[in-house]
Amino acid sequence: MSTDYTVEIDNRGIPPLAGVCSYETAARPGLSVERTVARLKRFNYVGRRLHETAAAHLPRTPEWEVKCALGLHLWLDAEHCAAIRARVGEMREPPLHLDAVPDERLQATLEELLRAQDTVELVAGIYGAVRPALAAAYREHLALLNPIFDHPTYRFLRAALHEQEEMLHWGEQALAALTGTPAAAARARSFIAHLQRYLTAAGGVSGEDAIDEQAELPAPRWDGSEYAMDTDVRRDERFEDVFNASVDFGDFYGAEDCPADERAFALTYQRLAEMDVPEWMAPIIFKTRGKPWEYYREMSRQLWDETRHSMMGEVSLYRYAIPFYAYPVPITASATLNRGYTPLEAHLILWHIEQGLMPRETGKPFEWTVAGLDGDPFIVGLQDYDWADEVLHAQIGRRWLESEFANPAERKAAAKAAFDRWLAEVRDRASRSESREWWPDFVARAREGRRARAAADARAAGS
Repeated sequence: MSTDYTVEIDNRGIPPLAGVCSYETAARPGLSVERTVARLKRFNYVGRRLHETAAAHLPRTPEWEVKCALGLHLWLDAEHCAAIRARVGEMREPPLHLDAVPDERLQATLEELLRAQDTVELVAGIYGAVRPALAAAYREHLALLNPIFDHPTYRFLRAALHEQEEMLHWGEQALAALTGTPAAAARARSFIAHLQRYLTAAGGVSGEDAIDEQAELPAPRWDGSEYAMDTDVRRDERFEDVFNASVDFGDFYGAEDCPADERAFALTYQRLAEMDVPEWMAPIIFKTRGKPWEYYREMSRQLWDETRHSMMGEVSLYRYAIPFYAYPVPITASATLNRGYTPLEAHLILWHIEQGLMPRETGKPFEWTVAGLDGDPFIVGLQDYDWADEVLHAQIGRRWLESEFANPAERKAAAKAAFDRWLAEVRDRASRSESREWWPDFVARAREGRRARAAADARAAGS
């Protein structure tokens, strides 16, 4: 008697099942709806807490490169959670309890991560313990599900896993750089082991891993109290004179009698200086509770956009052969705002600034026009996308602030009052710096770097 249960199917040479998978893969039962929902809720919880941890630590993290990565990764986590939440709502499960703690043991793990003491522990904890476990849970889920039965989950989880792996690739390299001394490497290993033991006690990210009920957990850092975010803004030792507010870039790019190249330099340095926006948006996101997830998703997108703008400036200085930390990159605005202002007030000030960037004669359209005067397509492209982003940001601010006030006039008045108070405090805080003049030296160096680059490009074109 034959034991071969396969059958030859004439698909006329055309891949069957829309190319999703083979018949054999589709013929397995996969995961039930109930089990899928339970797992996805845990994935959502871990992603949400990773998002929260990045927001909590971004201002206090001194290393610029880590700030940039946290800005991107918290947005990606917000996007992944949005996809998971939408899918759970489609699976006979109303989108309820998605913000509830699915497992107190899993909560304990993420509370320990939130209490990372410095950059070494933060990067080790996120990229050496929790995110690898989340990515592994994604891979396991993809291996277990039936890709025809549950194609919507299959589709978004594959894309999310790809981005998780990119985040992990960055994290592995960053952790190697941060643990160049035996002491730092030992602290990283210790914190990774600490978190892994908590995660094991929770049955892993999925909750389905074997649990050793007899295993003793390390002494917890979390005492059950709410985490107090450290909102002080820090930069590492590469950055000097961080309260220097001697340059108003608008005085240069807005001046018709200023040379076109200097106006372009001012625009690009303004972009570099935008790192203070993520540094003040992170506390808004972390401290604002009880909003729909779409709020955190949109605010995270804006935070990442502002981080990108700063990176655009960083790349601009690279093109001029200038390190991005060679001249002051002030923290005056965010350092002032992060103390003494509620999340609502901070968001109002941000929205007030964005509204001021909309007029055609003085705002982003004007900046784009100024960029074109210099004749550098890179600067034009930079301002083109910066303008598009800021239009979106003004819409985000209006959308989420609208419900906080009785009418637009009340919202605008509150924003103006908060902005005026903040601006006065910014000017006072700037007095911490001697405000040495640095702009003329920067311009001369940028011109020299641009000439050298043009000469190198000409030689390459002629060879």
